[in-house]
Amino acid sequence: MLAAKGMPRDLSKLLSPSSVAVVGASARPGSVAGEILRNIKRCGYRGAIYPVNPKYEAVEELACYPSVASLPAPVDLAVLAINRDLVLDAVTQCGEAGIRDLVIITAGFKESGPEGAEREDALRELIRHYDLNVVGPNCMGIINTAPDAQLNASFSRWFPENGEIAFISQSGSLGETVLEFFPGMELGVSQFVNLGNRAGLTENDFLTYLAADDHVRIIYLYLESFADPAGFRRCMKGIGGKKPVVVLKAGRTKAGAAAVASHTGSLATSDGIVDAFLAQSGAIRVASIRESLTVLGAAKWGALPAGRRAAILTNAGGAGILTADACERAGIEVTPMPEEVRERLASFLPPEAGLRNPIDMIATADAAQYERALRESLAAVDAAIVIFRPPLVFKERPEAVAEGILRVVGELPDKPVLVCTLSHSEAVTAFRRHLQRAKIPVYTMPDTAVDALQSLCRVGELRRIDGGAEPEDRFDREAARAVIERVGRTERESLSFEEGAAVLSAYGIPVCPFAAVEHARDAAAFAEEVGYPVVAKLDAPGLYHRFERGAVITGIGGPQELSRAVRRLTELIDEGGWGEARILMQPMVSGRELILGMNRDPAFGAVLMFGVGGTFVEALKDVSFGLAPLSRAQARRMIGAIRAFPLLQEFRGHPAVDLDALSTTLHALGALAIDLPMIQEIDLNPYMVGEAAAAVDILVKLK
Repeated sequence: MLAAKGMPRDLSKLLSPSSVAVVGASARPGSVAGEILRNIKRCGYRGAIYPVNPKYEAVEELACYPSVASLPAPVDLAVLAINRDLVLDAVTQCGEAGIRDLVIITAGFKESGPEGAEREDALRELIRHYDLNVVGPNCMGIINTAPDAQLNASFSRWFPENGEIAFISQSGSLGETVLEFFPGMELGVSQFVNLGNRAGLTENDFLTYLAADDHVRIIYLYLESFADPAGFRRCMKGIGGKKPVVVLKAGRTKAGAAAVASHTGSLATSDGIVDAFLAQSGAIRVASIRESLTVLGAAKWGALPAGRRAAILTNAGGAGILTADACERAGIEVTPMPEEVRERLASFLPPEAGLRNPIDMIATADAAQYERALRESLAAVDAAIVIFRPPLVFKERPEAVAEGILRVVGELPDKPVLVCTLSHSEAVTAFRRHLQRAKIPVYTMPDTAVDALQSLCRVGELRRIDGGAEPEDRFDREAARAVIERVGRTERESLSFEEGAAVLSAYGIPVCPFAAVEHARDAAAFAEEVGYPVVAKLDAPGLYHRFERGAVITGIGGPQELSRAVRRLTELIDEGGWGEARILMQPMVSGRELILGMNRDPAFGAVLMFGVGGTFVEALKDVSFGLAPLSRAQARRMIGAIRAFPLLQEFRGHPAVDLDALSTTLHALGALAIDLPMIQEIDLNPYMVGEAAAAVDILVKLK
């Protein structure tokens, strides 16, 4: 297989072969290999076709050969649809014959149990030995609709119209279902690949190859798992925003077997991690086939909005209001048109028209008014949703409205225009097709058009998020590593507060001032130095969630309260058997309580968490996730993703939180996680932000 950081594999002969051998081809009706052979013939493939089956001399009027070794000429692609017990021998024959590109349809590998898993391990070894490009096993096959290919090396009933979407699916049946819906959305497919078990090629290999294919403008993936998440991120970086990658991800990752000590680990759902992973990779995630079709229909035009300001044009007032409501829910701004735009609109629209936004041109609006109104309003916003439902009496052809829209789109090609018809009637059929042929997305209902626009906004935002250069990091990695290695030589599984503070400080993450004390007089001296009120807490290896155990006493306002607090914590040490525990003193810090954390996911690696902290963190669950490495821009997006983000801004006399500093801290936490893989979990709760910022409580658990 393609090495994670190696050169891209050449898949040209796999996807556009000049000759194909169908191993297992049969004249028997209903046989899979026979259907594949017939699909190859009926879809217009013009290369050489070689059936391979020792039982026949001819299949479908083509000479049939008893084995791969007996083929009369070199072959680019071999499609194997044979008994599972024959696959390894056939793959060996292909390797010896110099056939490097294979599609293995046959099932009965790792999906079928331990025996099948052993068979797949043997297959992987053959793939490595002969350096093969293999799709499958247990797959439906591949399709290439390009005019110079016309290849349907699959048993799919659908051979889609040629288009600009490359569709890579882990599931064959789901892939065929989506292909069935594509024509109704005027969506065309350049290549379809069913990955199957991914014993050879994975989604990453195809992402890398398709990134350089100028005929592919959109890549659509259906995945149930990621073959190599880190490799996926590298592939997406290689695509570099040149074309949208839309991902329909199903399934859940399995939680690790180790006990979770931190809030971060308990709150990090696999689906939240997948969301963060795809967002940081620059892909756009969809949740359903319906949403897939909506987003693909919008993305095929290629224009992305520069912001979230939208104009709504309509000849049906109620539909305009519903669209504005949907926009507000989706975070799309429907702001009033500037005064100068309203004046120009008033010069040609009737007095009854609404000019603010939505722009209600009323039912009498003609093609010229649609065109002028779109031109004037689109110049003031980032995108437009045009609603056109032909009234009962309409003196023009509906296509005239479409032609006006297309003229404006030609003048402002960088601003998306989405169209809504409110109808499936014959009156809008020609109008719809006229626009769709020009790749303008057309939807029936306003909420679908809004969903599509929101998706385009997300794609644009993801592409812009890492636009700036990152400042150079100045971390003391050696100091942090020395602390971890020193603790690693003991039998402890977690760091003390002091050790955790040393590691954090080495990465520039601020820590609240503290002192470890043995006697009440030492505690009193600390309190006199920093000033009351103070906090006293226990610190001991394996002592997690101090507050729930009563091992934290806050708001200590004077010497007598301090004396009682120290006495109570000393009793807890004896009661809990915490022989190694120490009493920590800290000043009472005010500000917003946040949580910063890190936990290692078995598939995705170091997962970072940010959110509202304190004692209610698991109840509120107002958190966001990111994956290390995390840029400062990605960290800033994490911060803005929580529901309570407005509380971090200036309100009621409280100053705004320094978001740049907070982003830098999250970035540093991600770097720490990458540099120190022996750390399993980090929990900074609370992490206080006010006039200053500091970690007040620290949990660092080792693997």
